Amino acid sequence: MLCEVDIVDAHHHFIDLPDLAYPWIDSRPLALTALLPNYYDAARRYVPHDYRAQVDGIPVTASVACEFGAADGVAEAIWVQQCADRVGVPNAFIAAVQLDSPDLASVLARYRDLPVVQAVRQPLYWAADPVKRLGARGDYLSDPEWLRGFEKVAEAGLVWELLVYDEQLPDAHELIAAFPDTTFVLEAVGWPVDLTAEGYSRWKERLGAVSQFPNVVLKFQGIALIFGTSLDAIGRWVRTAVGIFGAGRCMFASHYPIDHLLWDSETMVSTMQAALGDLPSAEQALFFGETARRVYRLPAAGS
Repeated sequence: MLCEVDIVDAHHHFIDLPDLAYPWIDSRPLALTALLPNYYDAARRYVPHDYRAQVDGIPVTASVACEFGAADGVAEAIWVQQCADRVGVPNAFIAAVQLDSPDLASVLARYRDLPVVQAVRQPLYWAADPVKRLGARGDYLSDPEWLRGFEKVAEAGLVWELLVYDEQLPDAHELIAAFPDTTFVLEAVGWPVDLTAEGYSRWKERLGAVSQFPNVVLKFQGIALIFGTSLDAIGRWVRTAVGIFGAGRCMFASHYPIDHLLWDSETMVSTMQAALGDLPSAEQALFFGETARRVYRLPAAGS
């Protein structure tokens, strides 16, 4: 049974095949099938009407699309802007950047001409296990050239999506502290590498430490992909994360089409609501919608 909520889906993807190229679809890195054996079942054309069909059972009033590894990030952003202009979906977009690229300034200039672009990201996921390496390198957070690129993102006033595993979080503190006026969205609840009891304790401690920076917001995408779909599997992770950050700094997200391979929209929302337990309705409103509207500069519901 779904409770009344106004949902802003803070993270989903589109795939514009065959018009855009996606190198990861062609190369099929093992890191993705290690996450989910049938991950590539979602590697097909997926456009606004497909997304709308998959969330038809829940009250999504706005959504934030995220880049999905297209070979040409600017072309992807232009296409998403066209979708937003034509059908009203999405309401904001998280575009791709490479902060150590010599073309960064021109890419950011192009994004400034696209109102839908409110945030940018570059995967930094790195671990000792090569299968878990979703970033290109493990030293970005200490690379002077990369950090100079981050200054350009901050100057552009864009939200930064932070894609790191929990064990990388301490290395991100210096960056977060250096840019207090930049909003950092920590994706995938600070993705814990280790789901054992000991891993949970370390993740909780690291999440608590990064929560001390007021410019960090937590996003709950990929919950099914990381933890599973049952209330028993996700409950303590969800409740702990919300307890640490507070609902006013937490954002619900579907991570469709990937997580649609694991649960439908009604099951997703009802299970998340059950995981939140007796969270007051005002705080559920923050978690499911209002925080995302603030972070991604979306108009109030109904306006």
